[in-house]
Amino acid sequence: MKNKKIMALLAGILSTTPLYAYDITTGSASGSYIEIGKNLAKLVEGGKVLESKGSIENLERLASGKADIGIVQLDAYAWFSGKHPKKAAKIEVIGTLFKECIHIAVNKDGKVQDEDDLQQEGATIAIGKQGSGSAVTWDYMMKLEPGYKKSAVVFKGGSRAFAKLLLSDKKGTSGIDAIMWVTRPNLNDKYLKMVMENPKLTMIEVDDKDLNDSYKPLGRPIYEFQTLPTKDGLFSKGKLKVPCVDAAIVARSDADDTLLDKVSDVVVSYKASLLK
Repeated sequence: MKNKKIMALLAGILSTTPLYAYDITTGSASGSYIEIGKNLAKLVEGGKVLESKGSIENLERLASGKADIGIVQLDAYAWFSGKHPKKAAKIEVIGTLFKECIHIAVNKDGKVQDEDDLQQEGATIAIGKQGSGSAVTWDYMMKLEPGYKKSAVVFKGGSRAFAKLLLSDKKGTSGIDAIMWVTRPNLNDKYLKMVMENPKLTMIEVDDKDLNDSYKPLGRPIYEFQTLPTKDGLFSKGKLKVPCVDAAIVARSDADDTLLDKVSDVVVSYKASLLK
């Protein structure tokens, strides 16, 4: 009840002047982005929340004028800017929300045992569906570290990919030697729990220094290395260092100034309410 009262109070403060209807492009119905979109629509009156396939579709919608506000991974924004600079020029970053980190799981008896093995011929990594946030992350990682291009890619993810990973061996006969996904650091993550509960699987560190190269438009690196929370003895080094990227609110640069001011106010001053 207390949280509802706070949200109602903030909505009153931020929406004293009703705005024209605007669209917020988010993510899948079961993801965290759509919940953020719903909270934003409550805080800034007039918002309609749109489901999407992920960051790239959100950026395309913004560039084409089919949405006003979006939620994306910053590496997807950097990737999109490199591929479509004219479209990206129509989009601005309002502010960051939280970190999402790159996870890579392998079979302890498989071909890939560390990050260096992913920069050798013969390895195969599953990176999620084509066009997904994790697939775009891998594509951007290859731009920063071309050595990753030596790994073959499979556009699969989820439990089916993990089933194949359990069959992985030194010869790579299962067709999947590693699985990558991107999520907020959390020991309760579904796929991380799969790894923790199966003695044949483990996680590998990803700390190639090229991933930390600065991205000039933002004046800082896209990825920041962090040590993920782990259970004692779960991983060989007792820790897990990986690159993490910001999830961010972005907008059409030519959207209504009042709308952009109010969304910016939410991100700067009321982020905790946005992320509930």
